[in-house]
Amino acid sequence: MTRFAGFGRAVPIHQLAPEASLAALSQIWPHLRGADLEPVTRYTVQPVAEVFSSQPLGERMKVYQREAPRLARLAVEEALADADLRADQIDIVFSVSCTGYMVPALDVRLAAELGFRSDVIRVPLTELGCSGGGAAIAAAHRHLRLEPSQRALVVCVELCSLTFQPQDSSVDNMTAAMVFGDGAAAAVLTGEGGGLEVVATATRLIPNSEDLLGFDLRDDGFHPVLDRRLPRLIQAELAGALAGFGEGHFDFFAVHAGGPRIFDAVERGLGLPPNSLLQSRESFSRFGNLSSASLLLVLAGLRHGPAGPGLALAFGPGVTVEMATLRRSPE
Repeated sequence: MTRFAGFGRAVPIHQLAPEASLAALSQIWPHLRGADLEPVTRYTVQPVAEVFSSQPLGERMKVYQREAPRLARLAVEEALADADLRADQIDIVFSVSCTGYMVPALDVRLAAELGFRSDVIRVPLTELGCSGGGAAIAAAHRHLRLEPSQRALVVCVELCSLTFQPQDSSVDNMTAAMVFGDGAAAAVLTGEGGGLEVVATATRLIPNSEDLLGFDLRDDGFHPVLDRRLPRLIQAELAGALAGFGEGHFDFFAVHAGGPRIFDAVERGLGLPPNSLLQSRESFSRFGNLSSASLLLVLAGLRHGPAGPGLALAFGPGVTVEMATLRRSPE
């Protein structure tokens, strides 16, 4: 059995309140003024004026290489303390990010700063978008099934604000600018039982959907691809994707904080009663969509509660559905 032994998170110091976000974005999309939008608080590694200014790709990556390791380290330190473990007790590290580029990878910086053993296994995961956290949990679960005495660390860090394009007036760019934020989350997993556990994991790739979600990398940086058809696709395909894996009764649900339209699509696609995704919606309201880190934030909020089965879902480019059946057991 795989158990979540500790969680941690970190967000930047710059808070982007809903009003400030709307005021800045209205300079590009005037029709947003007075729009009935769900208020979302987010955090960014740069002040709002810099977020909404034009910056060359190279300058954005310098910001990423400075800020991503810092946030990741803070999240890992909190997760290790929560699990009552030292960095040198971790046997394998899954580091996840899709909003920046570093070589050597993020895990090398963390090893030097936190004190991982020189023989720690390092697995960087990228290009998975919002499903990256789910994919890393699945990889950690598979590893711990083979090596149950070991300890795994998952750390996700995303600086989504660095992908904003102030000269791009597309609906995709507007949607991304309204929902994505910056931050990091981490989880320590062990092969022991008790508490919040991973029972099984699976992934599904929805055919002919590769153009609906992702990034278009151009000379000036990342341009978000967020097709309006995505929620309808999830609603139509989710039950079929879960067939043979996630069927049955679940007492709680963890959905990566993709936003209200994604939450509504999941609820309708699975026929869930109202308020089934309260923790996911709360995480979105507090932090926005942190891409790969979102699922870990939601799981941390569901760690304690009545014993029973649960289901975790994350959606990424492909379109990919990462899923895990969970169980809360007495600790």
